[in-house]
Amino acid sequence: RGLMKSTENIRSVSVIGHYNHGKTTLTDSLLCKAGLISAKEAGTKRYTDSRYDEQEKVLSIKSKSVSFSCMHQEKDDEVKHPYLIHLMDSPGHTEFSSEVSAAVRLTDGAVVVVDCVEGCATSTETVLRLALAERV
Repeated sequence: RGLMKSTENIRSVSVIGHYNHGKTTLTDSLLCKAGLISAKEAGTKRYTDSRYDEQEKVLSIKSKSVSFSCMHQEKDDEVKHPYLIHLMDSPGHTEFSSEVSAAVRLTDGAVVVVDCVEGCATSTETVLRLALAERV
């Protein structure tokens, strides 16, 4: 609760990218590192896909937000500082681009996920344009 009082240590970040490039898997991995899900579940839990239809189709339909804390140490600083991270996992399918648009409007920054084998896809360019238009 103390972290919520210190707004300079709060970051809101959206995870955006093309369909099936690993946005939800990345989110799961970050939640595992924060201690919210087990290492065994990371990558398969799909923590932010909480709706029945999302789990059934293995497809994110709505943007979901999850919060966790982490410690960060600056290069010249000996002390680790706590940060509260609000992470917004967004869908990658083009039919749900309004969800991505809303996610980038609500956040301070964005992580663009690109599949290293498939590379930059059409939806990647679209979500990147959305993020740049919102100056995220």
